[in-house]
Amino acid sequence: MIELAVFDMAGTTIDDRDEVYRVLRKATEREGANYSDETFQQWMGTEKKWAIENLLRLGGVEVDEEVHERTWEWFRAELRRTYTENPPRSLPGVEEALATLRERGIRIGLTTGFAREIADLIFASMGWRKGATFDASSCGDEVEAGRPAPDMIQTVMAELDVDDTAAVVSVGDTSADVQSALRAGVTSICVLTGHLSREDFDAEGAHLVLDSAAGLPDALADLPEAKADRPAAAATAEAVNR
Repeated sequence: MIELAVFDMAGTTIDDRDEVYRVLRKATEREGANYSDETFQQWMGTEKKWAIENLLRLGGVEVDEEVHERTWEWFRAELRRTYTENPPRSLPGVEEALATLRERGIRIGLTTGFAREIADLIFASMGWRKGATFDASSCGDEVEAGRPAPDMIQTVMAELDVDDTAAVVSVGDTSADVQSALRAGVTSICVLTGHLSREDFDAEGAHLVLDSAAGLPDALADLPEAKADRPAAAATAEAVNR
């Protein structure tokens, strides 16, 4: 029986118009980084300060502490500005799905590569409250390692006293979400509201792929068959390793 559903934020539960990725790319390119779309996609869903460091290096920038911090501070300021001026909104049907799950006794965790200050800004702008919309949240700057490491999922599980990994599903829209779920030993459910296809997620080893997180309440009945004896793509899970 599922006790906990852990959801990613941008691209999975909220529509931020891809602003986080626009700002992330601009933050690194304004420092002179030059990399392909394919390289950039590998860092979607990961903790943002770590992503900035790696994208700068991959883009040919010599990274020292000053460059890294300058880029990080510009990213934070620009993201706060754009989210304040044009707040994100929930993806269609997601708020209703979260409410349905909580009514069924399934607790809701939210995880994100955002820093806590940005996550709280999003929550405030959308009216999402702990204890009402969700039960726990974990941000990339609050754990030792952000996605693709399992730390944020495990942090939410610990806060809500959920020990059984078989009772947990993790829902996300990126490769890093799949890797994080597989490393945590929980069921990986992926949604097509981001930038990857069903074939991409199948190749990653996701246990179930949905059109949207809004479909999770109806899809939970499919989980036993979807998860049973399905091998995880361990090699793929190591492709982006912190």
